[in-house]
Amino acid sequence: MMYRSGMVAALAAFLLGISVAGAADASTDFLQTHYYLLSLGQITASVDSIRQTAQSNGYSVITYDGDAAEAFRGTDPIGVDPQAVLSDERLVVIDSGRFLLRESGEGFVFTVRPSENGYALVVDPQQDLPMAAVLSSVLASLQSMGILSNELNLDVQGYAKDDLKGPQPPTAAAIDSSLYGLLIARDWFDYATTKALTLVGLRVEAVAEILPGASLEEAFAPYVVDSSDGLAKLSLPVDLLLVLSRSSTVGYVRPPYRPSVP
Repeated sequence: MMYRSGMVAALAAFLLGISVAGAADASTDFLQTHYYLLSLGQITASVDSIRQTAQSNGYSVITYDGDAAEAFRGTDPIGVDPQAVLSDERLVVIDSGRFLLRESGEGFVFTVRPSENGYALVVDPQQDLPMAAVLSSVLASLQSMGILSNELNLDVQGYAKDDLKGPQPPTAAAIDSSLYGLLIARDWFDYATTKALTLVGLRVEAVAEILPGASLEEAFAPYVVDSSDGLAKLSLPVDLLLVLSRSSTVGYVRPPYRPSVP
């Protein structure tokens, strides 16, 4: 469903026909047993303007330049490991032209983060809440930050929080299940820690197994950190994982193998 950003108050009239993966019936409530992904499409605001607005409004901000990072609370730089800021209630992470914003609302947490089609909204309710009220609050907050496009595609996909296996990758995607799980996880940072994935900013360490006689597509060259014997190790933006897995030159995308500890 498409909505113009100026019609936030009218959302309740249109919240019909929503599909919730893993739920028995469609619902106009966000259930505390699930988290939800919604497509926001392209964001027109620049990353620099988002950073400046976030800092002026007292958000914690982490900016990455390669593997180096600086952390701020508001406009004040802080001399601690940026990882310590990841648990802050109002957070913006800036990395290579991409941003992630996370904020707590009344009974829920929402995150805006890069996706294959622009940006996605993640809603993580701590109690059952009406969708219309939550989305009105979230979209009003995003409007105040200047990070909405003119039209929003609010088709909802819900995932059960207690599903330990998680959804399987799409059939056409040659990708390890833990990397796919990261892509759709409600919190990239927590999930990466749980699965022992190396996440730096909004990039994850991944290995592309190149098909015999083929070469990695040029579009992925900026993310390659090492290559040999038909393998390419990348520091890849999380939102590009499925794109890489669908490449005609790639046989499989997986995390790097880690030596086992005796």
